[in-house]
Amino acid sequence: MSILILFCSGCASSGKTLLYTQRDPIALVSVVSNDDINWHGEDSIDPNATVLFSSRALRTDPDIVIISKSDTLIEQAEILIREALAGSVINLADRGTVLRSAAYNNAQLNKYQINRKQNKPGDYRFIDYRDKNFASALARETGIQRTMYVDFKFTKSMKFGVGKFGSMRADVEVLFLILDAQGKSILKKKIELGSLSSIDVSGGIYSHSELMVLFESAIYDVCYEFLDYLEK
Repeated sequence: MSILILFCSGCASSGKTLLYTQRDPIALVSVVSNDDINWHGEDSIDPNATVLFSSRALRTDPDIVIISKSDTLIEQAEILIREALAGSVINLADRGTVLRSAAYNNAQLNKYQINRKQNKPGDYRFIDYRDKNFASALARETGIQRTMYVDFKFTKSMKFGVGKFGSMRADVEVLFLILDAQGKSILKKKIELGSLSSIDVSGGIYSHSELMVLFESAIYDVCYEFLDYLEK
């Protein structure tokens, strides 16, 4: 077990070193997330199974919800990733160069993500990280030697209160994966954190727009946590 830990630590260290010594662009090729933003550890809620006062509140204000989707959030997440990583050890390649390439548009798709009905920014594809031909094809076509995959899991949880009454926070779990031109892993890191701020929730209903603000802040924090990890 000690040998395994030392080996994994060595892989992480070598990956960090490579990112610092080779500052050429990295292609951000995949940004995905779950669709329904459920309560942490719980399955999706049936919107029809609400109590009377919840149903009335939901009809009164369209921003008041019992469940949120990540379709618009994942669009914002890609923008936030680029903003947070700009000027760091992670030098992301030009978006258009990657997404318009023949290699990208002919790459193998991740059927698991498609079948699970995960979300992605509109012009991205569900690229399968196991497609080693894609990494080499992209390198030949564009000269970009490394690819990056970002996989989000968005949930929500109670921060204070009893049941679903009190204050709630946004929870973000993200897996960062960077591969070389042969499709081999350079770096793999999972980070989990909850938003520092919270919003009111009553009977499981809350403001969707306010929750999205919490998520956007948490996504920034996750990216900075990732950069802190790289610098250690």
